[in-house]
Amino acid sequence: MTTDETIRAHVLFRKQVSDGNYGSETAEVLLEVPLDRIGVPAVEYVAATLETARRLVHEELSKSPAWRVRDAVQPELPMQPAPKVDPEDLPL
Repeated sequence: MTTDETIRAHVLFRKQVSDGNYGSETAEVLLEVPLDRIGVPAVEYVAATLETARRLVHEELSKSPAWRVRDAVQPELPMQPAPKVDPEDLPL
C-alpha cells in the first residue's frame, strides 16, 4: 500500500417497513468511512457512523405519508409501572 492510499470501510443501514396496505417503504444509506483517522479507534468510528446512518434512515421514514410506517420508526416509550391500588378502594 502506498502512502497516499486510504483504507476505507462502508457502513450500510437499511430498514424496510410495512405500510399496512400490502406494500412497504424502504430507506437505505451507505456511508464511506476512512479508517486513517488519527486518534480515533476504527471500531468506535465505524460504530458512530452506523449510529448516524440509522438516525438518517429513521428520520426519512418518519416523514412517510403512511402512518404505520411513521409509527414503526418512533422510539419506544419506556414502560410505566402500574399504579398501586388499595383493595379497599375497589368497588364491590
